[in-house]
Amino acid sequence: MATCLLSACSKDLGNYEYQEINDGQITDIADSYSSLRGAVLSIKPTLLFTQDDGSDTTKYTYSWSIINQSSLPITKTLIAKTKLLNWPVSISASTTAYTLLYEVKEIKTGLIFRKSTFLNVTTNIADGWLVLNDINGEARLDFLNYISATGDFQAYTDVLSTQSTLKLNGSPKFVYFWNRRDPYSFAIHKAIAVGTDQATNIINTQDGTFSNFANISKMMSSYSPPPYYAQNIVSQASSYLAYLYDSNGELFFENATLQNSWGTRVNKTSAAVNFKISPFYAEAYKNSTTYALLFDLDNKRFMEHKSSNTSSSVPVPKGNVYSDNNVDPGNLNMDLMYMASTPALGSRTYAVLKNSSDELFLTTIQCNATTFTPLTWDKISTAPEMINATQFAIDPNEGYLMYLVGSKVYRYNISDKTNVMVVDMGSRKVSLIKYHKLTQLTTAARYVEYANKLIVCSYDEANPTVTGKMDLYNVPNLNNAVSLYKSFTGFGKIVSISYRE
Repeated sequence: MATCLLSACSKDLGNYEYQEINDGQITDIADSYSSLRGAVLSIKPTLLFTQDDGSDTTKYTYSWSIINQSSLPITKTLIAKTKLLNWPVSISASTTAYTLLYEVKEIKTGLIFRKSTFLNVTTNIADGWLVLNDINGEARLDFLNYISATGDFQAYTDVLSTQSTLKLNGSPKFVYFWNRRDPYSFAIHKAIAVGTDQATNIINTQDGTFSNFANISKMMSSYSPPPYYAQNIVSQASSYLAYLYDSNGELFFENATLQNSWGTRVNKTSAAVNFKISPFYAEAYKNSTTYALLFDLDNKRFMEHKSSNTSSSVPVPKGNVYSDNNVDPGNLNMDLMYMASTPALGSRTYAVLKNSSDELFLTTIQCNATTFTPLTWDKISTAPEMINATQFAIDPNEGYLMYLVGSKVYRYNISDKTNVMVVDMGSRKVSLIKYHKLTQLTTAARYVEYANKLIVCSYDEANPTVTGKMDLYNVPNLNNAVSLYKSFTGFGKIVSISYRE
């Protein structure tokens, strides 16, 4: 046996041909990179091989891949097949770095040479205007990002397409920013709600990204079949209190202290009798106790929701304003045209009501969880155009009642009862008028300046997808003429706006 083994070894000698293996290095790739999402990332690696320079594409293949180790399962995504990288960064901004892997493969031998680095994808989104557009019946969210170095705004058209995986389906309903406290984790974050007639998502933008979001249907204590969405959300700008009016016409309140995430419907009496409410309701702005004044459409009356109550009740007025005018808040026998709260004039709630003879009445009320004090009850006789108003807004300084008729904006002064047309958009169609109500930094000078401007959004009906414009106007005191403060263009038909503070 030993002889045979020696013989076999003797026969194998010289049967192998040895070849030198191509060896090499990849250099000129840094240890880490940072890039804004949407910017082009350029890397020019140097290949140092023992047999050639690695540039012959008939001998080598090249690949660049992104590895996301924060996802489960970990993902690897091919982004380029070129020797040099020139890639518009299209992955979401993240607080966790991605791994960027470069691989060069020798085709003949299958040898693979690798070099990895870290890629931090960021966004320069800080604060700015959120603009929700209607583009041929579909929702699109744009963002005007404030650049502190210049005081200008940088436009991001369709911001979610480059900054998030969230897709908006359906017609736009609203966009809204507020400082939210999660009722379960108690974490505080800058929240943006964006809604369509199919769904509403709340985006946590605390880290300056749009990547973390959740559907409200997963936050509600009760189930409703899809499509389920919010028609609006309103924050009290204090103590993380907020209301949500949903697609079923139900009103819920959120109170993080009570670990209540829109879990209690309040448009019902203490006897558990439901009543249908107007989409116009007034929160106690900047009040630290949950409160909203509702209008019961079934019984044409005011109803109050207070504190942690699970129902609403007819308010009990203080003073003689209502009794002197023979007004019963529990039986108004009128239709509500508009209702909202304002920080103006010591914080009031305005309500515009219409009787069966098409006569309009304006009442202002100081109301919160401890008082319901009517301050005025006036028949509106000097503003004949108001009966045809389609939108209203309240000036936060002077308390003017602004309203829209066609393409004209009027100013009604509740003090001297004067009424005048202040903005005429001519042939342009006006889609929105409003004053933005701050929800977090309510005393910061720059934000207060924005909140004091009358916002008028318009578009050309012949080409609504690209002609949208947002104009901000100065509205001075003493009935002086309004003046244009600033304009932003490049939108579609603007449905809703908010400001991320």
